[in-house]
Amino acid sequence: MIQQGNRDEALVTFLREIVMISPSEVVAMKARPSWRGLLASIDSSIRQDRALTAYHFDPKRMSTLHVPTLLLIGSETASPQLKQAISGLLDSLPNRSLFIFEGQEHNAMDAVPQQFAEVVGNFLLNITGRTTKQ
Repeated sequence: MIQQGNRDEALVTFLREIVMISPSEVVAMKARPSWRGLLASIDSSIRQDRALTAYHFDPKRMSTLHVPTLLLIGSETASPQLKQAISGLLDSLPNRSLFIFEGQEHNAMDAVPQQFAEVVGNFLLNITGRTTKQ
């Protein structure tokens, strides 16, 4: 699709089939200013997905990371790979927090930007000055 110059169709297909975003969320995404940037970066999105597919997750290695980590997911996230990634990190990271954006899919930062900023901001404010055991 990209080689044929149909970046829009390539992006929609990627979002629907790989990221598993609902048709209604894709329509909402198309109306956002960020859509143009997504179109411009569809080539790299595909390369990133291929790299992630080749990555081997090592829970033991992750268990040695003590940096405070905020994991974010939407309650309506459909992708089994994204759910598995969050689950693996929850099980292995010793100093993690999870926030679930109720009613959201993969793009809470665009769909509910104020709530997203508050969640991330509160996390950062709460870890400022806190030390972790290494």
